[in-house]
Amino acid sequence: MSKDFTYTVPHMESIDATAKAFGLSSYAVRKLARSQRGAAFTVKIGSRYLINQEKFAAFLNCEALDQDTPEPDRRQPSAGIQPVSVRL
Repeated sequence: MSKDFTYTVPHMESIDATAKAFGLSSYAVRKLARSQRGAAFTVKIGSRYLINQEKFAAFLNCEALDQDTPEPDRRQPSAGIQPVSVRL
């Protein structure tokens, strides 16, 4: 009895490749990847961090990534990088 599974393979890149693709510094992307918020788009394999490009782009565009991931409390000051909502 065999079940057929269909799924899409996410486009994963290293921190340096992600930084280059999005025009960010490697330091900023690394800091995000290691943060709690980075868990929504980052996978750690051994000592390497791989970043899901589609989810990272959604994060930068302030789009909801997962319904299970609570919205961060923006009232707390943070030394990290935070997305800024833009009204057009």
